[in-house]
Parts: sequence; structure tokens; C-alpha cells
Amino acid sequence: MIRLTLALGLLAATAQAQDPGADPVEARVRAATVPAPVARKAAAVEVGRAGFLALFRSANPMLWPMGLCSVVTLGFALERLIALRRRRIIPRDFTERFLDRLGAGKLDRERAAELCRANDSAMSRVFGHVVRRWGQPSSSIRQGLTYEAAGEVAELRRNVRVLNGTATLAPLLGLLGTVFGMIESFDALGGRAAAGTSKSEALAHGISLALMSTAVGLAIAVVSVTAYYYLLNRVDSLIRDLDEHAGRAIELVAAESPRPMAERRVSPGDRDRRVLSGD
Repeated sequence: MIRLTLALGLLAATAQAQDPGADPVEARVRAATVPAPVARKAAAVEVGRAGFLALFRSANPMLWPMGLCSVVTLGFALERLIALRRRRIIPRDFTERFLDRLGAGKLDRERAAELCRANDSAMSRVFGHVVRRWGQPSSSIRQGLTYEAAGEVAELRRNVRVLNGTATLAPLLGLLGTVFGMIESFDALGGRAAAGTSKSEALAHGISLALMSTAVGLAIAVVSVTAYYYLLNRVDSLIRDLDEHAGRAIELVAAESPRPMAERRVSPGDRDRRVLSGD
């Protein structure tokens, strides 16, 4: 930072020395002759919306792709915040009612599958995968659930990586815009300033473009990184809860799990053996 400050000061001093028209005494005289209301009005225009839009149109070309990055960041962050609501992924009423009825033996395979189809959520779809393997060993159910529920996990993580991409891209665009601003500054020192503009003004304009580009890129990156890690933590929390509830359902429907007698189905072979034995 010290080296950058010294370099910018040296560039400004060089521009003032090379520009004979930049007289400090004359500048103060001109400033004193400008009426105060007119000066305040000009300053208000420069910092207002019109001034900012004019600067955006005629300034650093990297501001346009960085503006697109900001729109993408806000759009995907809001979309994921809405899509990853807990009550949408794991409805509490449905989850508790399903597990309670399953543990009490009030659901058989068909009724449990119908109840899962009636509810549109990630939790109901995971329960549906478990119910389809009703009566199998728990290890087999867990293995099958790992493959069948991979789509649900991918759906939860969808579009989150976009925020990681904008967090990486925005500072690079800001750095490129900084390079463009410094190129304009050196062009001004080389005598290629715009007509009616002194070298010191052109130098200050180029440095402001460079710093603005850096600031915008870093601001977009900060928002993107914050949203990315927040949403990633929410996804991990939802996956842990889905796995926990799925494990409880597996314990209730697995072959080796003790289920209520109302849910035990008597096979035709067992019925024939009972008849032959006189039971």
C-alpha cells in the first residue's frame, strides 16, 4: 500500500509538472469566482444518479460484466434461499406423522407409499425410496437409498456452485478493470488526454476508474462468498436431517426390525403349515 501511494503521488506530481496550464493559483481564482449555489448544484449532479449512470456508460468497460455478475449473484442467492427453506424440504407435520404412524403399525406398504406420493417434498421422496424396499435387510435398504437419494442431494446443491463461480470471477474482472484504468492514466501522461482535459484531470480520472473497478469486484466477491458458505452450511444441515429421519424409517421397515404385529403379513406357506399342524 505504501508503494502504491508513493507511485500515485509521483504520477500526479509528474502530470502537474508537465501541464503548464494546471496553475494552482489560477484554479483557486476560478473556484472563487464560481457562485456557491452553482458549485453545490454541480457537485449534486456529479454524485447523483445521473452522474453515476454517465460514469457507468463512459467509464471502465469491465463495469458491465461486473454488473452482470452482481445480478447473477443476487438472483441465485435469493432463489436458493427460497428453495432451501426447511419447511419446504422437511415438513415437520408430515415427517412426525409419518414416523409415528409407521412406528405404531398403522401403515402398511401400500398406504405408506400412497402417503409419500401425496406429499411433495424431499423428505417424502426419501421415505418413498425406503418404503419401496419394505421388508429387506437394513443394510440393503441403506445401500439402495444411497443411490436412489443421490438425485435429492444434487437437487439441494443445485445452483450453489454458481455463487462460488461469481466469487472467483468478480475479483478477476475487477483486477482487469484496474489494469484498464492504469493504462488510461499512463496514456494521459503520454500526452493522449482528451481534448479540453488537462493531464492531471485525465490521470485522476484513470486512477478513479481503476479503484472503482477494484472496489466493485471485491464487493461482489464478498457477497458471493458469504452467500455461498451460508447456503452450503444449510444444505449440509438439511442432508444430515434427511439421513437421520431416513434411518428411523429404515429401522421400522427393515426385515430384522421388530414391527407391530398388525403389520406382520402371514405368507401362504406359513398359513398352510399352521393348518396342517392344527394351530
